Amino acid sequence: MNNHFQFTLAALIVILNLSSQAGLARPALPNDVRWVRNSTEYKSLCDYVFRKAAESVQVQMDLYASTGSKEKKQGFAAVVDLDETVLDNSLYQVERWKAGLGFTQASWSSWVKRKEAKLISGAKSFLDTVRNEGVQIVFLSNRMNQNLKPTQENLLKLDVLKPKDIFLLRQNKLDTKEKRRAEVLEGRGRMEKFGPLNVIVYLGDQMGDFPQEHSAEIGRKYFLLPNPMYGKW
Repeated sequence: MNNHFQFTLAALIVILNLSSQAGLARPALPNDVRWVRNSTEYKSLCDYVFRKAAESVQVQMDLYASTGSKEKKQGFAAVVDLDETVLDNSLYQVERWKAGLGFTQASWSSWVKRKEAKLISGAKSFLDTVRNEGVQIVFLSNRMNQNLKPTQENLLKLDVLKPKDIFLLRQNKLDTKEKRRAEVLEGRGRMEKFGPLNVIVYLGDQMGDFPQEHSAEIGRKYFLLPNPMYGKW
């Protein structure tokens, strides 16, 4: 085998190898995940929603204070979803996509226990404003209650957890968000020790985060964050 043939054969092998690698290369992330992770538009929308929600709380509390009943501020609550509302789980979506896998409760629970979710832009400012107004934060999420501790530790790492925050996570399949919202308003079940609270703002990323019968309140009492990555649609 002469040197010229050896060189040609080696070059051909390299070209074939590179072509094979290019063919096996995965395409770019789906647009929905890339938009959440990379776009200025997503961040700006989240900032805007949180700012308008904070303004709504301030207006309502100022109006209430003008009646001379400031001592009752502790009777007000903000009901706030967690995932894709306060916590950014887009890395979970990236990892599952790269593995060619979808959502499973087991993989989700493992992700929650890693405590690596980031903070949605604008969330901290909103939570700080609401707390400064004397409004109780109620985190109402479909995360399983067995993952309460890692959830709280993740929020603590992000500097958005306070000792007085209330958590109403899901205990079982029958423990719907609707049921837990009723507990907040009526002061029963897990909310019995806190008493009934007047919810002046709801925040979430899906319509299921709000009382169904009052969708006209979106932008006034209900504030909806963008989430194109998953949902019931």
